[in-house]
Parts: sequence; C-alpha cells; structure tokens
Amino acid sequence: MIEDSHNSNQDDDEVGRVLLIDLENCPDQISHLQEKLEQFSQVVICYAQTGAKIPLDWLIPLSTTVISNKLKIFKMTNGGKNAADFGICFFAGVLMQQLHKETHFVIISNDTDLDHVVNLLKSQGRSAERISTKKEENKTTTSTKNTDESTVLVSPLKIYCTHLLTYSQNRPASIDTLMNNIRNKFKDSPHSPADIFSLLTTQSAITISGNKVSYNDHKIKEILKQI
Repeated sequence: MIEDSHNSNQDDDEVGRVLLIDLENCPDQISHLQEKLEQFSQVVICYAQTGAKIPLDWLIPLSTTVISNKLKIFKMTNGGKNAADFGICFFAGVLMQQLHKETHFVIISNDTDLDHVVNLLKSQGRSAERISTKKEENKTTTSTKNTDESTVLVSPLKIYCTHLLTYSQNRPASIDTLMNNIRNKFKDSPHSPADIFSLLTTQSAITISGNKVSYNDHKIKEILKQI
C-alpha cells in the first residue's frame, strides 16, 4: 500500500525524483537497483512473473529502504502481458497526487505504450520521461528529437540544453547530481559526461559556486540557436 505523502520519507516541500521500473520487460534493472536507490528519492518496481533475483547481501540494506518507504515492490495479482504496465499506470497516478508538483517521474521500460503515461503526466504539468534499455530505440528517439543535429561532437550539448529547458523547474542543484543526470541521459552514448559538463561550463550555460550549480537560460537558448 502506498502511504500518504505526509508519512513518506519525502517532505512536502522537497522536489524529488521518482523511478518506476517495469521489471517484466527490463529484468536486468534489478542488478542496478542499489545504484538507482542512490539516484532517486523513491523507486517503485512492478512485475508479474519475472525470474529476477537479488544477492543475499542486498537483503538487509533493501529491507531498510522498504521500511523507510523509499523502495516499493509490487507483484501484480493476475499475471499477463501488460500486467506490470497497468501497475505502473496506477502508481504513477497515485504518486502524482501525493508528491510535490515538481517531482520528476522516470519510467524504465521498453514498452512504448507507457509513453501514454508520460504524456498524461506532462498534461498535468508534471515532468516525466520514459527510458528504454534497448540501444536501438534510444538511437531512434535521439534521432527523432534531434533531426537537425549534423555534428556528432556538438549534438550532445544541444540535447542536454534542450533537456535543461524542458525540465527548467527540476534541474540538478549540485555538481554531483548534475553529473549523475548527464550520465543517465547519455548512458548509451560514447560521449563522456565530463566533456559535456565542460562544454556547459565553457559556453557559460552553467556557473559553478562551490558544489552548487546555477543556470543561464539566455546562454542555453543561444547555444540551441548556434548549433
């Protein structure tokens, strides 16, 4: 059962990142679970009949995250082709009502039907995206969204600047979270997160003060026009 937001580990005033995993068609994500728990404020896993297994050493730390309401694992009562999809749809809607309006939703699934959930979240003013683990689909999506990109070296900068404008209300506030965000955005790309970070800095799209990051929307828009 999903608890009321006042009882969760996320304060009402905290902008978090929620990850919903369709474990049915992305069973390999179980091996990245501990990493995801560090990157997201809340992780929800839906499955029907997956055979995914976790190492015994993970039991204690994972049980702690379950108790603290950071990790939720749901097995659908009735199995079926789209059972986990319906679970993700349901919990995305529940969490949208419970969590901060600027919470960012990420769905990991190779099922393009879940784009409907992403679009519904966006229609309600929410920040959301679906991430596929299939390299072919990721390349196709990138190509579709960036058909005017002609230079391999500069296209990642344009892609990320577009991302910063799209999610202007949910940008990473520190260097560490920014690097993690860039790394996740280009996880199937040969481009180094450090190189993209360097380009953002040299192009004055971001300013660093200690570990804090501030953004220059004017420069970001200029970069998109120039590339």
